[in-house]
Amino acid sequence: MSFVIVAISSLYIVSAIIVLSSKTNFQSVIWFGIVGSLSAIIMMIIGAPDVAMTQFSVGVALVLIVYIMALKKQRRVRLGIVEVPSMIEETPSGFRGLEWEIIQLVDEKEGYHLEPVKFSSKEEALIAIENHDIDLICGALTEDDVAGRTKGIPYLETSIFLCNGEEIDFVRLKHLSRNSLSPTPEFLRKSSYVFVVSTNSPDLEKDILEGLEFIRSSGNIEEIVGRYL
Repeated sequence: MSFVIVAISSLYIVSAIIVLSSKTNFQSVIWFGIVGSLSAIIMMIIGAPDVAMTQFSVGVALVLIVYIMALKKQRRVRLGIVEVPSMIEETPSGFRGLEWEIIQLVDEKEGYHLEPVKFSSKEEALIAIENHDIDLICGALTEDDVAGRTKGIPYLETSIFLCNGEEIDFVRLKHLSRNSLSPTPEFLRKSSYVFVVSTNSPDLEKDILEGLEFIRSSGNIEEIVGRYL
């Protein structure tokens, strides 16, 4: 019995250290819940089941729900969306696409409350983010689109082509080909797809950079790109 208590107490200390050293509030809240659960287990072992049940119901479940709801509200992200097939588009079952999956993976790590706002064009979305009406743009924007206007976080290399007198990126060219429009493209230059973040949201920029690094290191981004492109 004493060995079990010592083992759980050791886990308690480790969990408490992780709570203090977690890089995000969301991670801290989850580990705080683990600390509370370990406390309840210790109380149960030493013969205080009533106190343990109170700890589980109030100190763990209720507190976790309140904290997570507070974090969701605190981390409200107004997400500007320019619908582009394969990248981000709305379906009857919700949004889907390469960029949506990446944002969802970052969201799982950070615990945002996403508020999608749809735009009909890149220009409209860029004006909105320059006016700080939104926090983030998705929609196959490239470094060329945002150059000299605002900051983009590159996440995937692409190419720019000249097609029927218009410069278009690889994904839009692929969409034209799928629609049997038989484009005759001319390669112009390399570029990168970017997530565009408001200059008023440096914390969001930091979270996305860290999230992209985690996704790349885990190999998830190659799997997502292969599924959509």
